[in-house]
Amino acid sequence: MTQKKVPPTERIAASFKKVSAASADLHAASTELNQNINALTEALQMLDLGVAAWHRIAGGRDDENGYYWSRDVGYALVRDDWRIALRKVEGNEFADRSYSETVWSFDKAPHFMRIESIAKLPDLLDELHERIVETTAKLKTRSEQTQEFVAAVAQIVGQAEPTQAA
Repeated sequence: MTQKKVPPTERIAASFKKVSAASADLHAASTELNQNINALTEALQMLDLGVAAWHRIAGGRDDENGYYWSRDVGYALVRDDWRIALRKVEGNEFADRSYSETVWSFDKAPHFMRIESIAKLPDLLDELHERIVETTAKLKTRSEQTQEFVAAVAQIVGQAEPTQAA
């Protein structure tokens, strides 16, 4: 039995109607996911961390050719706001100018990256905790160094002869 050939314009019209109907569901699901991530972002923003952290979602490398790539979920400064973010990195360690990084706020990232990142959120929070602990230790060390510098300057300034007004 032979099938009747459907003209391309009819196929396009029918397919476009299906795509249009499915897009409403896509947007609703995306909005719901984004609202949940925004709640997490707001909770982290209230902590006023100022510390970035990234956790790998997927990645790979070709050691022979020097090519590497990764997709990561993170907490980072994106367009002047700290937020949950996604990034794509790729490059070649053998080439001088072969590095590319694209960073999106979660709600602007491709859907497939948002989907695959959700399972990695607990790992991201663990990574963020590690960065906070490391940063705190470094800040304390630098503060001690700064106190020593200030004390040295204060000693020199204290020994200086007062200047006489003319």
